[in-house]
Amino acid sequence: MKNIIIIGSGIAGLAAANYLSSKNFNVTVLDKGKYPGGRISTRRGKDFIFNHGAQFFTAKSNEFKNICNRAVNDNVLVNWETVSKKNRYIGNPDMREFSFWLSKNLSMYQDTVVERLDYNDQFIVYTNNKKFICDGLIITAPSFQTASLIKNLDQNICKLIEKVEYFPCWCVMLSIKDLSLKNFNIDEKSIFNWIVSENNKIKNQLNHNCLTIHTNERFSVENLEKTKEVTLNKIVQEFTKIYQVKTQDIIYKNIHKWRYAKVKKPFPQEESKISKKIPFGIAGDWCPPSQDKHYNGNGQRVEDAYLSGIECSKSLIKQYFN
Repeated sequence: MKNIIIIGSGIAGLAAANYLSSKNFNVTVLDKGKYPGGRISTRRGKDFIFNHGAQFFTAKSNEFKNICNRAVNDNVLVNWETVSKKNRYIGNPDMREFSFWLSKNLSMYQDTVVERLDYNDQFIVYTNNKKFICDGLIITAPSFQTASLIKNLDQNICKLIEKVEYFPCWCVMLSIKDLSLKNFNIDEKSIFNWIVSENNKIKNQLNHNCLTIHTNERFSVENLEKTKEVTLNKIVQEFTKIYQVKTQDIIYKNIHKWRYAKVKKPFPQEESKISKKIPFGIAGDWCPPSQDKHYNGNGQRVEDAYLSGIECSKSLIKQYFN
């Protein structure tokens, strides 16, 4: 049985790991984060919950529809009933539940930082915890991190990765006393792109109004390298001014910077994501699947990440393990 290592436990990595496992490969997933899911992320506390990464996702391709339907049947996903558009999936009880469900039968190593890769008939994966050896490799980290890992393995793919661009995003998590403030009209001239009350999404009986706030691309780029403290104060000040919230009614506030929030320019779809030299491939939302008549991704959907992981796995098997 061939050993495959997946670097990254986001949706692309989990999709690849499940597919390869179903084809009788011995698969291990490594990720530096505390939990699987990547930007399918949730922050919880005693009196609050914030889905501070992806807010929801949709399914257009049959392959992703099938996995979403299975998750709905297992009560892991539900349709977001409070919005007019149909088939917006959210996790139950939170977004990261989907990632937990995808990873439940996998060999997972979280809190594991991949520091270096070598190849000599097999891959040697050096991490902060231990050394791993495998026959094949799929890397699903953000593009710049992927390029850093493979720079000594395949310069051709590295050069193509350099073309990938992202938009960042600042996310503020705010808990306020006013439970009635649930609908937000966002002026295009404001610094906001998305504001939602978590109390609206899942019928949680939260004691406070938990608000997840995403800033728009312009503000996020202009303030990317500002400190968290300065940026948090600026965003909260703007929010309280526009929506007439008293600062003394804020119970909790925190901020997270998504440096690689949304793909601006993806990896060229016409180019192979599999190395022509040695058995490894790349995947992620920034590597949307090759264009076909059934689905055309642009790197900005959770579905892109999932399909990218599947496509990369199939191509890796076809090229090196048939």
